[in-house]
Parts: sequence; C-alpha cells; structure tokens
Amino acid sequence: MKLTFVGHASVLLETRGVGILMDPWLEGFAFNESWALHPQPFISDDAWSRVTHVWISHEHPDHLSIPTLKAIPPERRRGITALFQRHYSRTVYDFLASLGFASVVELDHARWRPLANGVEIYCRQIGHTDSCLAVRDGDPNGALLNLNDCQTPPATLRALRRDVGPIRLLLDQFSIAGWAGNPDDHERKRAAARRALDAFVQDFTLLEPRWVLPFASFVRFCHPSNAHMNEQINTIDDVVRRIPQERLVVMYPGDTWELDAPFSGTPSAMQRYRRDYARIEDLPLHRTPRVAFDTILETTEKRIADIAAHYHWPLRRWVPPVTFYLGDLERAFEVSLRAGVREVKTPTATCTVRTDSQAAWYTFAHRWGLPTLGVSGRYALEGDERPFLRLKKLGSAYAAGIWTRQPGQGLLGVLGPPGRKRYLWDRRHDLISQFLGRMRLA
Repeated sequence: MKLTFVGHASVLLETRGVGILMDPWLEGFAFNESWALHPQPFISDDAWSRVTHVWISHEHPDHLSIPTLKAIPPERRRGITALFQRHYSRTVYDFLASLGFASVVELDHARWRPLANGVEIYCRQIGHTDSCLAVRDGDPNGALLNLNDCQTPPATLRALRRDVGPIRLLLDQFSIAGWAGNPDDHERKRAAARRALDAFVQDFTLLEPRWVLPFASFVRFCHPSNAHMNEQINTIDDVVRRIPQERLVVMYPGDTWELDAPFSGTPSAMQRYRRDYARIEDLPLHRTPRVAFDTILETTEKRIADIAAHYHWPLRRWVPPVTFYLGDLERAFEVSLRAGVREVKTPTATCTVRTDSQAAWYTFAHRWGLPTLGVSGRYALEGDERPFLRLKKLGSAYAAGIWTRQPGQGLLGVLGPPGRKRYLWDRRHDLISQFLGRMRLA
C-alpha cells in the first residue's frame, strides 16, 4: 500500500492498480463559509491520473465537497467510480450520479466488497449519517481503516476490530469539530478538546493498529464569530503526548508513504504544522453579508412549518420556544413549533441564541441548516440552553430524513420509506450503543 496525504480528511490510497481518493476537499469554505482549510491540501496531476475511485464518507461539506467534485474535469470523472454508503436517502447518490462518474457504487453496511486485483473494501455506517472505510489487499500486515470523524462507541469499535482483523494503519479525527462554548467559556472549550482527544485515544486503544495517523482536523474557524474556538483546538503536539512515538505517523499535505516500513517524515511534518498553528491568529477572517430581517422571518416561517409537519405533537411540545438575537441587526425573533415565528422585543441577555443575520437566515433556509449552525460554531448561548439544544437535535433528525410522520400520508407516514426502516434495523446495535453512551455522558 502507498498512501498520499492530501489534506484535512483526504488521502489517496494506492495498491495493486487501485487508487482510492477519500473525501477530497481541495477548495472553498465549509459549513456556511465558517471553516477554512489549514494548511491547504495538495495533490499532484500525476497522482490524479492514478485515481480509480472516489469514496465519500458522508454528506458533510468537509467530506462531500461539491466545489471540489465539480472541479474534476469531466473527462477524468468518466474514468472514476464513486463509492458511497447504501443510505435510505438518495440525495448524495443522485448528486454523484449527476456528475458523470463512470458509475456510482453503493456499499452495503458492514460487508466486504471486492474492487479489483484482490483489493477489497468494507464500509460500516456509524450513526444515521457517517461511515468508515477499511481497505485490504491480502497483505498479512492488515488493512487500512479510515475512521474519519465517526463518533464510534466501544461496542462498534469492537465490532470493527472483529470484522476488519489486523489494522495496519488507522486514520482518525483528533480535535473539536463544532461549537464548544461561548468566547469566554475557556474551560468548557478545553473540556471539549479533551473529550475529542480522549475519543482519539480510545479508538487507538480498542482497535490496536500498528500505526495511527491523526487527520480530519486540519481546519481553522475562519469567521469573526467563531474564530475564538481556534484557541482551544488540539494540535499535533497534544496527540504526541498521548500516543507512543513509535506508533504515531504525522503526514503533511503532499507527503507519500509506502506502508511496508515506518514513515520517516513525521519530525518534518510536525515542524511544518507548528508553524501553521502559530499563524492562525494572523490570517484574515471571512465575513458574510447582512440579510434583511423580513427575509429571515419569511424563511424561518416556512422551515418551521415544514419541520412541524413532519413530527407528531409530543415532539413538537418537547421543543420549547427559542429566541434568537441578531447582533448585526439588533433585532430578535422567537421560533415555536406550536405557534410559529414572530418578532420579539426583548433584551439581548434574555435571548437563548446570539448570532448574526446571515447565520440565522442560513439556519432556516436549508434542510441541513440547524446542524450546520452547530458545526459552524457561529453563535453564543445564554441562560437555559435546553430549548435550543432540543431544537437542534430535532433539526438534525429532520435534516437526515428521520421523521415520525409524512405529510399527506396519514398513519402510513409513521412507517416512512422502506429503505429507512431497513437502514435503521441493520444498524440497530450500533445505534443502541451510541444512544446508551450519550445517556451515560448526560
């Protein structure tokens, strides 16, 4: 196996004439223009010519980068097979199919699938969105396992260890990936960073790889309202303090490595990352334009009505009204799944969410807007946070198509599409262990 580190969560794995480019994000911002790549990825034209497959782990824009995929020349796309988990939602599959790849192959949950020349891949879906990928080529040293940013409970890690067998190299996220506290919540943000690193160490401990490559965390929060989170991100040096040196591999964008021997470039890569971390506070921030208050209210009313239409009254009652204060407009509005949307005249301190007009508009303009707000980190919370957290949780389920009712279908709408029922049933053990783990944390 030969590995080229492209950047953030993207690598090119080559073995036996197969070249799998994983989660390429090479340009643009992510999560409503709130994340920027840091450092910039790199892949040579020569490396591109060896790509036979592109694997997308999940729908998040730092893994499914629409600008990156559209920038691949059409003639090159026609020679590449796209790989994606078999998901109950056809959104990503249909998008990949529209780009003119040679084909789009759906990967069944937790099953090995042959590609070519003795190379096999194994995709396991984690939660309701994410997935990981293992690749083996018959080498007794074991497989490569790309865990990207899967939030994987111990029971699922043990299942992975059983199904994949010996793991030569583990690729795993190591830092925070979303809102971790208000600007002055320094200890809360430090605690979130510790939890991210603890999860990285847990994955390493339970999966027992020969080597581990920290990745999927090479971004900076680039908006004026979320840049404070850069203060508490985990660095490569934080990883070094937790992982045995002889089993840690650090690669910089453009580095390549033949996996039959230890990687010699770790010291050089670490020095380059240290320089990158030191530069973050001097880099320019990306600002977004204001959005008119009436536009925000109109957009929010439509989205809230649609969310309410997809859930029965107990869940609508479970989410209390949430107030949003827009600092750049100095106006506020209330969102209620029972009463709708209205402007409110209230002091800033009594609003649950403080954000700006563009972030508020984006939150309700798109199906994925509420989870995006959480990942972007472009807000602050005041007082009782539970109303917003409940709205965000329901918004995440709504974005993923997990509804309790289908408008216009009566009682049959509770069952949902057949593909969703099979999807959830096949993943029942993983989902139960994830739910129980979160209950223990709570």
